[in-house]
Amino acid sequence: MTTTALPTVQPLLARQSVANFAWVMGLGGLANAYAGAHAVFGLPLWCSQVLLGLSCALFALLVVTHVAKALFHFDAVRAEFNHAVRSTFFPAMSVATVVVAIGLRPYNEPLARALWCLGAAAHFALALTLIRRWLLAAQDESVMTPAWFIPVVGNILLPVGGAPLGYVHASWFFFSVGLVLWLVFFTIAMHRVLFFAPLSERSIPTLFILLAPPSIGFAAYTALTSPQIGQVGLLAIVLYNLALFIAILLATLVPRITHGPFFLSWWAMTFPLDGWAGACLAYHRLQPGPATGAIAAVALGCATLMVLWMTGRTLLYILQGKAFLED
Repeated sequence: MTTTALPTVQPLLARQSVANFAWVMGLGGLANAYAGAHAVFGLPLWCSQVLLGLSCALFALLVVTHVAKALFHFDAVRAEFNHAVRSTFFPAMSVATVVVAIGLRPYNEPLARALWCLGAAAHFALALTLIRRWLLAAQDESVMTPAWFIPVVGNILLPVGGAPLGYVHASWFFFSVGLVLWLVFFTIAMHRVLFFAPLSERSIPTLFILLAPPSIGFAAYTALTSPQIGQVGLLAIVLYNLALFIAILLATLVPRITHGPFFLSWWAMTFPLDGWAGACLAYHRLQPGPATGAIAAVALGCATLMVLWMTGRTLLYILQGKAFLED
């Protein structure tokens, strides 16, 4: 009589993915958007503070979790970093660090400065490592998803936190790298989506990452140039309107994304919406008017509903024991 060996199930700690830092990006990005809404619409500041507190607590928990994973399950970390798709989520750690730093700056500038420097150094190292890997070996375009934007376009976020802290030259460096490489990778991503097999149900939410570069790019450009009211600049206008078009396009895809089973990868939709809301609020502040105000209110509402919905679905997913099981 022969027996069939059961597949080995890794411990829970080993199954924690770096993609979980997208939770911090989603909550922290919404906190920063509500800080902007406080300045533009006069919304209560406690909305931003509560979200910031939650994102900081979650960030600390995930940092401890992944340090423990690296200590006790380093083979799992190495396998994740060598994976063609999952490796692109490693810079989510550095992006989450910068998002938290942006939120903390009004309350604790030394801590924000330390986190920004840590996030900038880590993102530079991760982006350089991954892009070097892509250059040295032929890549399978069929497995490419918009998640590849994270190590490349994450550079655009750094000026949002760096410029107000005085790191202007470094912020221009990151902005230049992120903006130019975004154009390259946007072309590659569109080619993959249009001419290869459709994205899997788990990867379709990563299409929302397409919204992040123009939205965050607008915020970064205005942070670097400090325009006055009514003087936004041509590049900022282009980025704002491109983000608006992509947001409308993605809105038509929501029924296609949400009709299937829930996956934690859906958190990829939250941070780009947060960034879009922040960009719309900033644009309304610089170009006040009924239309820009309405767009800003809709964008903030969409980002809020998405984060609330994702939080509820995630908690239910965890209670049902379905979390941290899928690849």
